[in-house]
Amino acid sequence: QRTEDAARATYKDLQARYPAILGRYDVNIQRADLGDRGIFYRVRVGPFSQADAQHLCDDLRSAGGDCVLATK
Repeated sequence: QRTEDAARATYKDLQARYPAILGRYDVNIQRADLGDRGIFYRVRVGPFSQADAQHLCDDLRSAGGDCVLATK
């Protein structure tokens, strides 16, 4: 998202859409400077072990969402 507020709103929408998967997790918004493309804000949850992160992503994808695993 282009603003931190937009990223937070997006996560709130995702929590409402996937409450059984994301409902209990707090959001971590990270600023990403992509150079010529500009500044973006990424929505992240965690930290998780690799196995737990993969499980959460699999559950989210199975429910129709999207997920990208990231390392800190």
